[in-house]
Amino acid sequence: MAYDCVDRGISRLFARYGGLLARHPLPFLVLPVLLAGGLGAGMYFMASDSSVEGLYTPDNGRGKTERAEVQEHFPVNDSEAFQASRIVTFGRSASVIVTSKEGDDVLRMSALQEVLSLYSNISGLQAQVSATNYTFADLCAMWQSQCVVGGYHLLNFTLEKDENTTIGYPWTDLPDGTRLFSGAALGGVTLGAGTEDVSTAAAFKLTFYLRSEESEDDKLSGEWEKAFLFYMDDFESDIIEVSRTSSQSLEEELSQLTSRIVPRFSITFTVLITFSVLSCMMLDMVRTKPWLGMLGVLSAGMAVVASLGLCLYCGVRFTSVVASMPFLIVGIGVDDMFIMLAAWRKTHPGGSVEERMKETYAEAAVSITITTITDGLAFGIGAITAFPAIRIFCIYTGVAVLFDYFFQITFFGACMVYIGRRDKGNRHAATCMRAATPSEAKDRSGCYRLFCTGNSMAGVNEKGEFSGSDHAIMIFFKDYFGPFITTAWVKVVVMVLFTGYLGCAVWGCLQLREGIRLSNLAADDSYVVSYNNKDDQYFMSYGAKISVSFTDELEYWNTTVQDQIESIISRFEETEFISGKNESESWLRDYLDFVDQFSGVIPGLNASSKVPFITNLRDRFLTNAGFKRYELDIEFNENKTEILASRFLVQTREITSSVREKDLVIKMRELADQSPFQTTVYHPSFIFYDQYIAILPNTLQNLGIATATMFVVALVLVPHPVCSVWVALSIASICTGVVGYMTFWDVNLDAISMINIIMCIGFSVDFSAHITYAFVSCKDDSSNARAVFALYTLGMPILQGSLSTILGVAALSTAPSYIFRTFFKTMFLVILLGALHGLVVLPVLLTFLGPGVCRDQQVIRESQSGQDSSVRGNELIDDNMRVWLDSLKTPEKNATKSQRPSSDQFDSNLPTTSQQTYTNASFQPDEK
Repeated sequence: MAYDCVDRGISRLFARYGGLLARHPLPFLVLPVLLAGGLGAGMYFMASDSSVEGLYTPDNGRGKTERAEVQEHFPVNDSEAFQASRIVTFGRSASVIVTSKEGDDVLRMSALQEVLSLYSNISGLQAQVSATNYTFADLCAMWQSQCVVGGYHLLNFTLEKDENTTIGYPWTDLPDGTRLFSGAALGGVTLGAGTEDVSTAAAFKLTFYLRSEESEDDKLSGEWEKAFLFYMDDFESDIIEVSRTSSQSLEEELSQLTSRIVPRFSITFTVLITFSVLSCMMLDMVRTKPWLGMLGVLSAGMAVVASLGLCLYCGVRFTSVVASMPFLIVGIGVDDMFIMLAAWRKTHPGGSVEERMKETYAEAAVSITITTITDGLAFGIGAITAFPAIRIFCIYTGVAVLFDYFFQITFFGACMVYIGRRDKGNRHAATCMRAATPSEAKDRSGCYRLFCTGNSMAGVNEKGEFSGSDHAIMIFFKDYFGPFITTAWVKVVVMVLFTGYLGCAVWGCLQLREGIRLSNLAADDSYVVSYNNKDDQYFMSYGAKISVSFTDELEYWNTTVQDQIESIISRFEETEFISGKNESESWLRDYLDFVDQFSGVIPGLNASSKVPFITNLRDRFLTNAGFKRYELDIEFNENKTEILASRFLVQTREITSSVREKDLVIKMRELADQSPFQTTVYHPSFIFYDQYIAILPNTLQNLGIATATMFVVALVLVPHPVCSVWVALSIASICTGVVGYMTFWDVNLDAISMINIIMCIGFSVDFSAHITYAFVSCKDDSSNARAVFALYTLGMPILQGSLSTILGVAALSTAPSYIFRTFFKTMFLVILLGALHGLVVLPVLLTFLGPGVCRDQQVIRESQSGQDSSVRGNELIDDNMRVWLDSLKTPEKNATKSQRPSSDQFDSNLPTTSQQTYTNASFQPDEK
């Protein structure tokens, strides 16, 4: 063809390399093993990274910038002035959610007494560090010299109140006149009819806050958290049921996933070895190649070891997501092995090992080179994403793909040479002794003929012509599936189903949910999941308090500015995500109310101008015990004569899903951007909510770049420009299907599924490029016959490759973690939809829209006008081709096997088998 200059150049280069490998196989066998072993030693330096923020939040997330601004103006002092509602980072803490075993009400006195006992036991826990014992009191975050424990004051009040005192919700008035926010401690609340008084509560939450601002405090607090978790592991009660978590629980559970998943790799390895061995076995004891099946899986395993070691040598962090990489790479490696073996079987068995290796590499190495380039580029593009977990996985997997390619063309190729020499010598696959041919053993027992005979020259006639021996699956695609799929009514059905498939996929894309719930990172049976489920069940009515910070130096004493601030805060409070004015905390509102209330009582109390405003704020308002918390919301200059910045808090409500979380942060930032002042909205959760905002743009960006890149690669490496168009269309269709249908399978668009969508691009090229190229390479006038030819030549490799990859990740289908089950689900969709496109959709579409369809119509018109179309056919195809093609077009199966050409007769331009005919002298087994 006119477009195959690059293809032919690569094919010739690999043909020379195959000859070199056949002449000197030993270095190619030994050196890769030594390389894999040397690089594998890098796993000694393995250090797992399980930081949730560091891995699953975007590097460029706006929340991290907002956090830096808030930390600059309102630093946390957790050793003296800590308020849980004003945290800048999640810091250190331990939390329990208590429910009653006696009924639905945790406010029963017996349950409350048990909660108090639990509180006392947890407070008395000790963490031993360097022979020193540290209790909670030694490490707790403090406010006004008291340890901060969320829910403790409400617990005390509830236990001590009399029958006439009620508990309010979400605010409770204490006897000393202060108000306590009970919405954070009580869950599953039912109120008295027409009141805000609590009737029953299903859950009670206690949160123990620890110091973490100083590195030494953070270390000691971490040890106390371990003591807390150890105690809670053995906690039992007949009255209450307790779920627990700590600030480090999720990361610890995430790090333990790897050790739970790695043993499953042994299952995958065993399954794929079994599959590969069975796929490579034949009844002929000479031509059977079970050892190559095992060595092909071993070659992929070497790639996994080398990739892990090299990346760890280079300091790339290992994460639990990377644990799914070996399952994928072994599947890809087995696919490459099948391609190599298929090319070897097409070569003439009478040729020398060197000639056969040349022909094998001329065809197979080009194919696996294309797939390696496309897969490698897909992972390389994935490595530029803003999500570290995706970036790290793509680095490890991209390197593994390259190593798999390297070991396939070196180590596995050398193994093929030695097996080929055994094959050439007509030696038994198990004993390596010379085997008798079936004709020589015709007088021996049936068992001997079955297990001890073989003929390396099977398929070669007396003239030395190799007719080939098609696999049963190839025959199925040629004689049954191909003709069936190209009949008119089947093509109509396929097009209707394809239209329905696209419609459902698009609808699924519109229902897409972004982001991963943090609790999904832990194993299903983790105590963290239990805690988060109860938190979601009982404590969603009131969520976090969001800080609205003004970092300009405003004239707060100016009534115009005061009105502007009030208007800004009111806009936040009026959204559907905020509880309202009553739950907000505004120092300016309370200060102005304070001035109005006591201006006639306290001499000189006014806020009419700058000096009295700041003086009374500093010396009278903020020194009042009821308002002292507002000191944390105002940034003064050094001598406290200027207000540099201030913040206000608004209370969220009913943030019950990832969609609400995403909409919340988008709306809050939108209002902040509309403010006439420099305004920052922030809560530590925003850093994690940023994944919902960033995941879709990152996915679309990677898909766009990768699709364009694959279009160019296909244009250069696959020798027909039409193939590039179909590659791009296939990528679009398969990716749409994967994204759409994963939504129906309860999979969100998150860091895990994004990895597989990136892989989808590479696999889409594999499935579409070669089918399209085989179609355009066939020289028949009939588009149906060209479609059948494409299925005949590539149906079996696509089927084998799909099955091996699915088998590779199948062990993850029952993994006890959302991460790995999601990996399986999306990978399964990628392979299934890719295979269906390659085996069903593309062959049918190409018969309608593929290159040469116009030529079909021209031939039909010429035939109808009485012209001899056979003359035109003689110019394009030989007699053997026409006999075979005619057999496809007629229902009678009257063409004999000798009349049907082998696959290497279809197109002399394809780098398949040699057309050389060998003499009988070359058939003698090599006894060396």
